[in-house]
Formats: sequence, structure tokens, C-alpha cells
Amino acid sequence: MRRKKSSSKKSSRAGPGIVRAWFDTVINPLLSYIEREQDLLANKNWTWRFRPASLEAIRQIRTYVDPEARANLEQFEELHPDIKREMSVHDKFVLVLGQNCQHLHKALVTSADLQDLFLHVTSEESLRNIGRDLQDLFGAYPKAEYRDLLAEYIVNNAGELPSYYSTAPLWNQHRSKFLSILDRPSVRDLGAATLQTGKALMRATDGLSRLLKEIRLRLSLKHDVPYVVRSEQSVG
Repeated sequence: MRRKKSSSKKSSRAGPGIVRAWFDTVINPLLSYIEREQDLLANKNWTWRFRPASLEAIRQIRTYVDPEARANLEQFEELHPDIKREMSVHDKFVLVLGQNCQHLHKALVTSADLQDLFLHVTSEESLRNIGRDLQDLFGAYPKAEYRDLLAEYIVNNAGELPSYYSTAPLWNQHRSKFLSILDRPSVRDLGAATLQTGKALMRATDGLSRLLKEIRLRLSLKHDVPYVVRSEQSVG
């Protein structure tokens, strides 16, 4: 029975021109996006957006590659099945994380805990202390979505918001109270499931990053192709 060729033997079919294209359109762009993803996951910021009910900056690997370079990605995957497997694991956890965030968000919006806290922090007395009214705080969001927005912040474990966020005065003053809702019985299990999926995705992302760097190093040394080539503009 014939043994399957290893990934390194398969990749040896590629010459310097193909390797250069992989570096420029697949490997380097992916590593850049993955590094950003690692930072977000480390901060437990899932980048959940209730509109359009998806993760904004944590996505399927394929979407990180320019559409015009997708054929290069497919070729790279074909000659590196170990990478294809790692990408598949990553994408599976991205899908599950999105589902977890959606369930957690819905539970938060409908929870009595968030409703009671919202009524407290938007009372006349509380708003006087902030020096804003509700419309100022939520801008163009309709009243029906006020709790949706706050629940989005809670799902993403948001830190203090910069001043250009209209909701910053409300969120920053009561942030600890909003985040404490994640420990309430009504949402605790969903919050824990989301966190566990985030950790699993972090491990998958770390593994994918290491493998991409190992392959890039091997290809670079074998074919004498640098990781990055300076553009003609930067050379001048």
C-alpha cells in the first residue's frame, strides 16, 4: 500500500514564484489577521454585533484572504493538508462562538437583571448625575434597541469606552454593574460556555499561527525567498 506523501514533500513541488505568491497573498495576510484575532481573544472581546447578529472581526479564515487570491489559498491548502485541518478547526470554533454570543445576547436582553439595572441607571436621578438624557446617550439607536446595545457591550466584556462613544458616560460609570450580570444565574451558564469556546478558539488560533510560521520558515530557507519584499516605492 502506497504511503501518502507528506506535506513537506508536496510543497517541494512549488518553486520560488509560487512561494512568493503564497507569502504575499496568503501566509503574511493570514498571520496579520490572526495576530489581531489573538489580541481580541486574549481580551475576551468577541467583537459580537447584535446587528447583523455576527462577529465583526473574528471570522472564517477564507474571508481574511483577498477574493482575487482565493485560488492561491486553495493551492496552498492542497499542498499543505495539515494547514487545511487547522483552518477547519479554527473555523468550527468561530461558528460556535458566534452562536454562543447570539444565545448569550438574547438571554441578557430578556433577563430581569439587565432590565432592572437599566431602569435604575436611566432614572431621572441617575441621568442628572451623568448630565445627559437618554436620546443623547443612545444617539440614533431606537428605544427598542437600548438594551440590545448594552447587552452587546456585556457579551464583549467591554472595557471603558472612549469619549467619542455617545454611551460612554453611562457605560463607564456603571460598567462593573453591567458586567456583574454575567455572574447571575439567568445567564451564568451561557456566559461560561461562551468563555470556554473563546479559549478553545484561542488555542486553535495559536496552533494555526505556529504552523503557518513553521511552513513559512521552511519555504523561505528552501527556496531562498524572503518573507517580505520591499516595494519599488519604499526602495527609492
